[in-house]
Amino acid sequence: MVTTEASCIIVRVTSQTLELIDRVRRRLDAAGRPCAVAGAAPADAIDAAEAALGCAFPPSYRAFLAEVGALRLPPRLGTVLGFVGLTPTPHGDGDGDADAQSVVQRTLHARVENRLGEGLLIVAAGAEVGEWYVADTSCARGDGEAPIFLFDVRDNRLDQQFYDDFETMVREVLGFVDEILDEELGEGAEAGDAAERSGDRAAAY
Repeated sequence: MVTTEASCIIVRVTSQTLELIDRVRRRLDAAGRPCAVAGAAPADAIDAAEAALGCAFPPSYRAFLAEVGALRLPPRLGTVLGFVGLTPTPHGDGDGDADAQSVVQRTLHARVENRLGEGLLIVAAGAEVGEWYVADTSCARGDGEAPIFLFDVRDNRLDQQFYDDFETMVREVLGFVDEILDEELGEGAEAGDAAERSGDRAAAY
């Protein structure tokens, strides 16, 4: 069971990550490269998804589902195309990418077709075809968080570990997108965005 102290830490960190998601979404919209978001999932739907897959979701992934749902990034912005949720993101292209199916559909299908282990949960689609990022719930930490591995669909096997947990993955992926936008938009936009971030931090306190 997660302690009260650990729960507080998760909520605080997730709040910071949600601010990062919101900032990147606004900047992508302003740049004419919007990302797609599915929208928040209700708690009972998340519980049902856990039951269908037979594993507990990492707390940061549950928080993501409850607040964001699913998120697809514009192409060519990094190693991750999108984060998988309970429903497809709007404008899913239906080409087999993880955003065109729910985490339950994708994971159950992969268990049959790709020999995906029972404790593995597909939480993101890689930018390259045949790359999935999976949370290994079989080796979750005491706080319920699980390491994120790359799963190579071509060989039906786990590759190396990429992130300590889902929270870290979202922050690093979107932080990288934020840096790319700084470079693309130039120093003036970067300065203005830095002021906005300072305002966000001030409001948080």
